[in-house]
Amino acid sequence: MGEIKGAYDCIVSLGSSCEPAAHLRRKGLRTFSSPLDWVVSLSLTDVNRLLSSRFAGYMELENMSPVDGNDVFVENEVVMPVKSYFIKDFHYNVISVHDFPVLEGQDWSAVYPGFKSKIELRSQRLLDQLAASRRTLFIRWGSTYEEAAALRQVLGSLTGGEFLILIVNGVDELDGVLNNGWGYPGICSLSIPNRAGDNVTWDYILDGISLM
Repeated sequence: MGEIKGAYDCIVSLGSSCEPAAHLRRKGLRTFSSPLDWVVSLSLTDVNRLLSSRFAGYMELENMSPVDGNDVFVENEVVMPVKSYFIKDFHYNVISVHDFPVLEGQDWSAVYPGFKSKIELRSQRLLDQLAASRRTLFIRWGSTYEEAAALRQVLGSLTGGEFLILIVNGVDELDGVLNNGWGYPGICSLSIPNRAGDNVTWDYILDGISLM
């Protein structure tokens, strides 16, 4: 873990849920919204494919439809008293959980134009930030060794400077933080308790990490 301590120009959440982004915001370590912050992206292989394409075709309407489940609608990062649809991009297997409000008499796609503009803005901003950053930390909840190695290769083509990757895997019935010792340069892999909203564990993980 000592390798990832230090200051960064840019700290980016790569999913798979809102958890990393929420803790980065809580700790004052997040300066902009990533296109992967408020979605569910269970497969890092699909995220690698998305990054490799530089977000081309991401969240295109013809590839999207509702799936089971709902959450809360979030507008400008403020939770609203409205439920939201789960809308899946079947091309990249990414689910939007906070962007499409459930409104009487209105189809989920009614708000799509505004959503698409927001996603395109966030995607381009991320690409621009990565190209300009001298030192970047990426945080991903949920990854195998092989997926993380592939991610490092992909990120090498997107970043303009040094970068490190923090992999966090939630493990049921685990009480503390374990360093998995993958031995892959530039990647720190940790196992942590599989609990949402675990401020104590994330405070420990993010201790010593700051923005320049």
